[in-house]
Amino acid sequence: MRDKSLTLGTEPYHSHLQQIIASFHDHRGRVLIAAHRGDWRLAPENSLAAIQYSIVAGADLIEIDVQRTADGQLVLMHDETVDRMTNGSGRVAEMTLEQLRALRLRQHQGGHDQRLTNYMIPTLEEVMILARDKVMINLDKCWAWRDDVYAVLLRTDTVAQTVFKSTAEPEEVHSFLNHKPQKPLYMHILDDSNEHHVERIGECCEMVRPEAVEICFEQENSRLLQPSLLQRIQQYGCRLWVNTMWDSLCGGHSELHGAEGWEWQLQHGFNMIQTDNAGMLRRYLDEQ
Repeated sequence: MRDKSLTLGTEPYHSHLQQIIASFHDHRGRVLIAAHRGDWRLAPENSLAAIQYSIVAGADLIEIDVQRTADGQLVLMHDETVDRMTNGSGRVAEMTLEQLRALRLRQHQGGHDQRLTNYMIPTLEEVMILARDKVMINLDKCWAWRDDVYAVLLRTDTVAQTVFKSTAEPEEVHSFLNHKPQKPLYMHILDDSNEHHVERIGECCEMVRPEAVEICFEQENSRLLQPSLLQRIQQYGCRLWVNTMWDSLCGGHSELHGAEGWEWQLQHGFNMIQTDNAGMLRRYLDEQ
């Protein structure tokens, strides 16, 4: 049986997670914070340590990137290659888990100027065991092998705290979500690649029933930011997710401009914010 005695402050971790999940399902609930690739300021992005630091910093969700190895294992890595983040080179899809485990992660967001650490590339299963009963997880880069990912979530008993996302056609998403032993959580992405989904947003929400919609918009005048569209999405019970790490994702109103960027997004109705500064955003929201 799992040890649920770990605590976050004085509150049991699993109780804290249940509060996060309850807020997540309340589409007009409190603003939720998503840590982008974990707290990479303190440990390599997508590492077990970065995820642990994000939990301590008060993140509600942690966004991770999943790749599949040559021998069918699922690991965390944003890029298709290991060049930026490790002391190795090559494509993840052409390397075995054993080969990847021999590498070491570079600090922060990597690059050859960053020092090597003792951290290894984690498997998705290791990450889900760490996150279990503690924090929600948002899955990126993994739609192509979603069934393999779902099998890991079942095995680690983490389906209820993990959110898939994609820009896929509603019919494809519906086929994946339904007829599962436990229905996965899902967030639909709207960006330049599937802007035609704006016309189908009602059909999409009816067919897929996403818990949230992620909107990526480069300009303030983007049709993806029309108040009527945002209101319609919310009417279907969806939360609104925005990425504030850099300007091109959020109409020039990123966290690079300080708290003003977050304030702008809040004023436009977004209530899930992905950030590279989870601790700072937590302090900002607590002061409001």
